[in-house]
Amino acid sequence: MRNRQLPWLVVVSCAVAMAAVFAQGQSAGQAQPAGQPPAAGAPQTQRSPTYVAPPRLAVREIQDDLFQIAWGLDSTCMYVLVTRDKALVVDTQTMAEYEGRKIVDYVKSITDKPTVVVNTHPHRDHIAGNAQFGEAYLSEPAIEEVKAAAARTNTPITYTMKPVKDGDLIDLGDRKIEVIAIPAHSPGSIALLDQKTGYLFTGDEIDPGQVVGMNPVKIQAHHANMKKLYERFYGKVSMIIPAHNGAPVTKRYIKYFMDLDAKIIAGTAPEVPISDGPNYDRWNDTMTRYREHFASVVYTKTMPAK
Repeated sequence: MRNRQLPWLVVVSCAVAMAAVFAQGQSAGQAQPAGQPPAAGAPQTQRSPTYVAPPRLAVREIQDDLFQIAWGLDSTCMYVLVTRDKALVVDTQTMAEYEGRKIVDYVKSITDKPTVVVNTHPHRDHIAGNAQFGEAYLSEPAIEEVKAAAARTNTPITYTMKPVKDGDLIDLGDRKIEVIAIPAHSPGSIALLDQKTGYLFTGDEIDPGQVVGMNPVKIQAHHANMKKLYERFYGKVSMIIPAHNGAPVTKRYIKYFMDLDAKIIAGTAPEVPISDGPNYDRWNDTMTRYREHFASVVYTKTMPAK
């Protein structure tokens, strides 16, 4: 992903850094006279005003029982829900290792409780660390997609995949996690509802930045899923926990997307420039962006040729 604001941010960072450098070592009323060398024994520390820290895989505490592991908020976000008896791990990142630490090590830095891994869908930026945990729960369509991808690349699957389906409950001891099938962005997508707290993990199907990969067929499924969540689960949800573009957001995003999907289907959705949103370097001339309120959908008007 390319951040189009980076040059502006660097200029601002440079200005702030240079101001800080000039302020170092000069107390009020004691500025060094121009043209004179530093006083004897004065520290000669040099700082680069153009230094920009590289992004790191960061662990953040979102709630008392909920932690996020993310490489920048616009990247894939995985979550660890720590309960009395176990820890629910939702997705396992884009790479299996960062800065010499495995994904499982990041989880262990949060909790030493037994883990239950669930993938919201089988896209590769959500399942890289699965093997480190030994097993993972996925929907049956997701399992088939993982198997097909492994066959294409002749790559062995080194962990156990356990199927879950709509309505299943994952038992964490003092918590029950309900599986809700919401396939659209991916045929294998599921949402996960913590019945105690109302946390709803939505993978890529609800995203405060955008939902991508929509087309005339998928938008129908996405709308049906949002209607399902709104009519059957809205009163049980306390907040939406997305896999990209930010920390938890209000549950009103369910209705925002339901309404926008309906307008896309009807041909009345407000259109904005495709670049007016997170840029994943994959946009092309067949795509457009629709936005209303806080919902944004990247949509291909014509179905790709098979």
